[in-house]
Amino acid sequence: MSSAQHCRAATAIISHADRSARLLLRSHCDPMTAAPAPPLILIAANPEHSLASVFEGRNYIVVQVHTGTLAGEWVRDVRPDTIIIDAELPDMSGIDACRLLHSDLRIGHTVPTLILAPNKPTPDERVAALRAGVWDFLLYPPDPEELLLTLDTYVQAKRNIDVALAGLVDPATGLHTRPALARRARELGALMSRARGGLACVVFALDADPAEPKAGSIVVRSARVSDVVGALSPTEFAVLAPGTDQAGAVKLAKRIGGALRDVVGASGSLASAPALQIGYDAVPNLKYSPIDPVALLLRATTAVRTGTPEPGCSWMRRFDEAKAAYKGAGV
Repeated sequence: MSSAQHCRAATAIISHADRSARLLLRSHCDPMTAAPAPPLILIAANPEHSLASVFEGRNYIVVQVHTGTLAGEWVRDVRPDTIIIDAELPDMSGIDACRLLHSDLRIGHTVPTLILAPNKPTPDERVAALRAGVWDFLLYPPDPEELLLTLDTYVQAKRNIDVALAGLVDPATGLHTRPALARRARELGALMSRARGGLACVVFALDADPAEPKAGSIVVRSARVSDVVGALSPTEFAVLAPGTDQAGAVKLAKRIGGALRDVVGASGSLASAPALQIGYDAVPNLKYSPIDPVALLLRATTAVRTGTPEPGCSWMRRFDEAKAAYKGAGV
């Protein structure tokens, strides 16, 4: 099948918005496949603003939807290299759609997102768009060659980011992986040791089957800007909190745990506290109580199951040296 035929076929399949097409594209765009896949462009635009003709005969896969809601559904199954959003969609504005997409940690701010606008944006509109995660504006109708050259630039930027983050970001959640958490733990440990500050690690384990897709986003939103959040598994998340002692770790655990129960529990997958287990450990001053920061991560993970319960919070446990046998475990 030629590139042009492939592009037309993909557009025809996608226009029906059926699940099998999404699964086909997810398989086709799997970064683990041997051959590099053509760039995948997700376009959320009104039907009269279709850009399909621009991609005729080009080596692109184009997903076209007409609402921000549908764009949000599609990004769960495909990994776009660039996203183009109409300034005004039937269900929301382009900027609101950008906020919706960027709230998904798998998209975050690493996927170039462009707004298709009929007029040049005002300074205020540009600032609002940048705050929402928009990378740039495209004037409609665009010059085809200029659009393709622009997309080539953004696609290459996205793939350079993918290479830089390979192995450090979990593609399913958009969070730090275990190796990335270990590296960040050592970095924070060195920083806190010089500053005579504390370091805490809190691990959240959800009893949810299947895994709750919103959980990672909730943990990130509830954590502080200085905290580092990672995924140990689809149902287990770790937070490294610099400048935090045991009391601060308990407060952090209660705040994030409460958010998980409030939001995830509303969907029925986390209806009670026992469905959420929390383990933590903290060192108040790494200069005077030196410890391998990676061991701190292991201790918090161990505490989830074997730690000593906090008074009044049986679902939250602090690390207990006497009960643990974490030594020799790996992150």
